[in-house]
Amino acid sequence: MKAIVKNRKEEGFDYQEVEIPEVGLKDVLIRVKVAGICGSDLNFYEWNSWCEGIVNRLPFIPGHECSGEVVKVGRQVKLFREKDRVSVETHLPCGKCFQCRNGQPNICQNMELFGHTFNGCFAEYCSVPEAIVEKIPDELPWEYAALLEPIGIPLRGVWEGQVGGDSVAVIGCGPIGQFAIGVSSAMGASQIFGLDVSEKRLTIARKMGATHLLNPAKESVIEIIMDLTHQNGVGVIIEASGDSKALSNSFKYLRKGGKVFVIGNIKEPLVLDGIADIVNKEVTIRGLHGREFFKTWWLAESLLLSGKLKIDPVITHKFPLKEFNKGFQLATSGKACKVLLFP
Repeated sequence: MKAIVKNRKEEGFDYQEVEIPEVGLKDVLIRVKVAGICGSDLNFYEWNSWCEGIVNRLPFIPGHECSGEVVKVGRQVKLFREKDRVSVETHLPCGKCFQCRNGQPNICQNMELFGHTFNGCFAEYCSVPEAIVEKIPDELPWEYAALLEPIGIPLRGVWEGQVGGDSVAVIGCGPIGQFAIGVSSAMGASQIFGLDVSEKRLTIARKMGATHLLNPAKESVIEIIMDLTHQNGVGVIIEASGDSKALSNSFKYLRKGGKVFVIGNIKEPLVLDGIADIVNKEVTIRGLHGREFFKTWWLAESLLLSGKLKIDPVITHKFPLKEFNKGFQLATSGKACKVLLFP
């Protein structure tokens, strides 16, 4: 089969012939229909210091957002059979640590990661443990099913933030932020502020349901949001940019008693002007890592199938797997939002 392979600790991938993966007793072999490029895949493409603590070995096949058709199952697989339509969760918990045994498998201490610590889906076929495979409805298009994984994280923030009838600010309008905006709109948020320095991504945010578009590089975000919320501030903030300064500033326009959900991987130290912004406002700050198995997936499926969540504006580019370089170059340049690859 053909696959994208990371062979060396330097920029780039190779498109090459590899063996179709073997199927273990509890594994499912999937013919990949669609695969999405994630921010972590961009790290692997560039090969930066972040990768050293994640990747166990080279060579490996990256990619973890996908949908496909089951072509073979291991002898001990109970839930799947040939021709099932499926999607794949990235996180493979150990099932033995404290978190796994106390209802928090998404933050397992010994987490294995599809497309990170073991081979992923940038290939014609992938072999995946049954535990992280999920059936998808026949009515759900392959492209939508491939994006259930990235939709899941912001969906948790919006769901737990109880945004219906409330105001929301989404910091960062990359794919995760766009999904946060779309889900907020689907769940009835009254005001949705989309914040980004890219005018192109702000245009997409409008299509996803943002009621107000703000460019922090050009305007006073704090002043505008406070004015538009009658000096109360927003009830929910979803941080999806990874910008520590943007997160720090957000406490200035968060309403008293408001909630902050941090999704982006913060790259710089977080410095707050005054702890009073958190203490006096009785702020709730919640980090989110991964999805709830598989409650989050079912919620995402329901929103997509109902038509309340529309994600087509986020999918800006599509390429055959062999033209992956075009997709990665667009994604790293910021000229694309979500890029899909087709084996």
